[in-house]
Amino acid sequence: MTQARRRGRPARISWQDIANAALVIGLDEVTLPAIADRLGVDHSSLYRHIGGRADILLAAANLAIAELDWEIETDDWRAYLIAMSEAVWDLYARYSGLAETMRTLAETPPAGALAFARACQALEKFGYSAQDSVLIVDSIMDMTSDSASGWQRLGTRAEDGTVPKDSLRQSWKDAAEFDDHATKQFRIVESIITGDPKDWWRRKLDILLDGASARRA
Repeated sequence: MTQARRRGRPARISWQDIANAALVIGLDEVTLPAIADRLGVDHSSLYRHIGGRADILLAAANLAIAELDWEIETDDWRAYLIAMSEAVWDLYARYSGLAETMRTLAETPPAGALAFARACQALEKFGYSAQDSVLIVDSIMDMTSDSASGWQRLGTRAEDGTVPKDSLRQSWKDAAEFDDHATKQFRIVESIITGDPKDWWRRKLDILLDGASARRA
């Protein structure tokens, strides 16, 4: 039996406390009651600090992105972008629901905007134009967010116990039996679904970086 909360002055909480709690719970599952329970406060007391769930997601995403530390000392633009991309992928892996949150937020977290600008400025020093720098970083971030979010959805078990990844794999396996001419391609897709998501993401990243190399002044 849960011990009743003691009466008296309400626990002092901050925006950072709320954002931290959301990250621990998972941005794909977080609710205001869950945060209140974790922080030991009444549900209604959260509204002294927030306007709603969207505010929580924005604050939590901002707090997570502030952890990013990818800037390495290198004269290799490709190594720089790989370090940046790996750091973002690992951040998404660390915080459940963060990738999907970044895809759907109506606002860009301030920490995200600053990190984006730093990456673009670094590319300009490597010889890229300002326009191409923004295009390259934006393309990498879009692809990484979409990939990380998609893989997480595929691996999330539904209420009936099924895992979407299993059904998707079976659909491609079945398709291979109906078209002999496309069997090779179907088998490749099936191997992607059953393989390491990060490995396939890295292959996509290589394609983007190969294209970026052609844009360098």
